[in-house]
Amino acid sequence: MDFSLSDKEQKLWERAKAFTMEYITPRAIELEKRNEFPKEVVHKAFEAGLMNLHIPTEAGGPGLSLVSETLVSEATGYGCAGMATSIMCNNLAFAPLVIGATIEQLQTYVEPLITGKEPKFGAFCLTERMAGSDAGAVATRAERAGDEYIINGVKCFITNAPQASLFTVFASTQPELKAKGLSVFMVPKSKAVKIGLIENKMGQNNSVQSEVIFDDAHVPKECLVGKEGDGFKIAMTTLDKTRAGIAAIATGVAQRAVDEAAKFANIRHQFGQPIGSFQGISFMLADMGARAAAARQLTRYAAWMADQDMRNSKDSAFAKFFASDAAMQNATDAVQIMGGYGYLSEYPVEKLMRDAKLLQIYEGTNQIQRLVASGNILKESANLETGFHVKYDGRDAPLM
Repeated sequence: MDFSLSDKEQKLWERAKAFTMEYITPRAIELEKRNEFPKEVVHKAFEAGLMNLHIPTEAGGPGLSLVSETLVSEATGYGCAGMATSIMCNNLAFAPLVIGATIEQLQTYVEPLITGKEPKFGAFCLTERMAGSDAGAVATRAERAGDEYIINGVKCFITNAPQASLFTVFASTQPELKAKGLSVFMVPKSKAVKIGLIENKMGQNNSVQSEVIFDDAHVPKECLVGKEGDGFKIAMTTLDKTRAGIAAIATGVAQRAVDEAAKFANIRHQFGQPIGSFQGISFMLADMGARAAAARQLTRYAAWMADQDMRNSKDSAFAKFFASDAAMQNATDAVQIMGGYGYLSEYPVEKLMRDAKLLQIYEGTNQIQRLVASGNILKESANLETGFHVKYDGRDAPLM
């Protein structure tokens, strides 16, 4: 068992942390007030080689591991969860294509977006107003017409949509089959793809989400990823892989909350001593540190499993819900430790608290993650020797 990073991973980790300290942390609060896509910072991240890490080398990408992605997500999440989401969102947008598309499709539709002088973006289009956790309820339709498909429908909460050049769209090709009738398409930007309502959010205002309206969007049949009906399977496989990225951003937030609270507890004096010397504060800091450390281990393990082509549905769900819960609790505790200062917008922890909340919601709510995890636990337990037997009256009793 080796918990160390490779030399390449360590250098990437250090580069991402240095980037965050130079471009994200000092400007996060200022840029958040604009409530818009942080174009200049994202462009710097592209130039620094911190984007599109998972695209295979055959399609012009670096072909790095999911563990590598989590290192960048944690580092940038430490500075600002919203900017981290903007920087890393191509990972989600292009993941279904890496999973289900051919190399030829990637070379045609993705490679031109990631190899230019400036970054271009994709958008992952699954969620609808009436289809959130229930992906089988997607109402967007894709109808075959000769050698093309015509797509109609409205998606919502779509990250980076106003900036996107390519939309990864989940649409029903056979509505009567519900989830089994879902397919996935690559839809280039066109006049038939329109941006609707841009959401105003409580936090993560350095990331933009909006509606996307597909109004008779025509795409050639070559834009179908995999086969008709593969959409639900591709979506679930995608989320198994990308949950670790959200968990990594959350880990960054959780660690930032520890560091900000600890710095304050060292310099804030009451009753003639630093407040960190009081047991009530020191125990809170210990719990916060443990949560951040545990979130990091769960996240990297889930990513490592994906890199080894091991099924990680349960472990990625563990990582996502634990890390985002840790981020929320740590941010809340940091505000409490800093008292009135923690509640002021001039200090970073109130932003951590607002940003952390969304981490518990997007890319699968933490309630859904617990359903995924518990379902896997119950399946795994079916063949376990439990030390119990069933009495004839139907009650379980321990073996005597």
